[in-house]
Amino acid sequence: MKTFSEKQFKELASKNGELVISLYTPTSKQSTDSYQTDKTHFKNKLKAIGADLESNYNLEEEEIRRLLQPGQNLLEDYEFWKYNSDMLAYFIIDGEVEMYKVPIKIEEGTHFIGKRPFLLPLIPGLNNDGRFYLLYLDLNRIRLYQGSRNNIWEIELDPEEVAVSFTEEEKRDENQQSLQGQGGVGNAGAMFHGHGGGSGEDKKVTILNYFHRMTEMLEPKLYENPLPLFLAGVDYLIPLFHQASKYTHLKKGHISGTHNGIEQRGLQEKAWALAEGHFVAERESRKEDFGFKVSRNLAISKDYQKLIKAAITGVVDTLLVNNNHEHLWGTYNDDNFTVHLDDGPTGENHCLIDLAAVKVIENSGKVYMEEPKDMPEDTLIAGTLRYEV
Repeated sequence: MKTFSEKQFKELASKNGELVISLYTPTSKQSTDSYQTDKTHFKNKLKAIGADLESNYNLEEEEIRRLLQPGQNLLEDYEFWKYNSDMLAYFIIDGEVEMYKVPIKIEEGTHFIGKRPFLLPLIPGLNNDGRFYLLYLDLNRIRLYQGSRNNIWEIELDPEEVAVSFTEEEKRDENQQSLQGQGGVGNAGAMFHGHGGGSGEDKKVTILNYFHRMTEMLEPKLYENPLPLFLAGVDYLIPLFHQASKYTHLKKGHISGTHNGIEQRGLQEKAWALAEGHFVAERESRKEDFGFKVSRNLAISKDYQKLIKAAITGVVDTLLVNNNHEHLWGTYNDDNFTVHLDDGPTGENHCLIDLAAVKVIENSGKVYMEEPKDMPEDTLIAGTLRYEV
């Protein structure tokens, strides 16, 4: 499975149109009913969108049918539903379809119709609040996972882009040396990585050299969606990787042992036991930071218009969003920097919580979807500021 990156999020956020439909529906990686439940969820959301377009946007039946026909066609594609993740994010932007299979669990589907994509459901996949990487160091083949409290899945690594196997490199170099010894390959231009026999310390040096090369290829991919990185593998490989790595989110602690024989569920449980303490500390730190910044006039919680304006204009560094929030409908005027709140959708407005969250991410801030008990106050949103406004 490939990750949904911050770059993709920002590309989606930059799009708008006369009619933009955002649909989120739960999906299954495995199914006992040939994915009928998943397809029923999606079909019901298409039906609800059709009713919404007819009653609130005054579209004719034929136009609605044309807009939603790609979704109806997707229902017949068994291979598509067979290889899914936890959530399907499906967008229709002025008739053009974009969709993403995303490892974010949701209980019920939702949809949104407006002038721009509605992106709040995608935000848990972008930050490190409960999501992490696990890198399994195996000399035969490294494996990269992304995990959470309840799930773990392998991220595809292309061997053409990342040196995934020390053993394969070693065999390849030995074959090259053998051919040279037989006169089959000239000396000019030959390259070696220094693998081969020798003492245990020599072997560690060649492994360390391999980790240097591998991390130079892997870490730019991790930085596309930077999350805490934990390690697994036999004990002697762990300090070698730490020595080679420059990834700033690499954490201490590891799962000891070999990859062989570990069940996927067992791997998830071990990984979360390793990672949980980090996220508990992060959440407590956010609460403490909010309280400190309140005393310095660097936090806003109950003045929604002020907070949204601060978020849109790049002042907010951390935005907390209540998971149980309702849409806060309104518009933002770029000309006079004012926020106007509405009682409901007008066809021209948007959920300002969504807009604020998008702008915070675009301005290199962080957005966290919080349970009500973890919000600093009983509010829909709260935020800390880069400077006083």
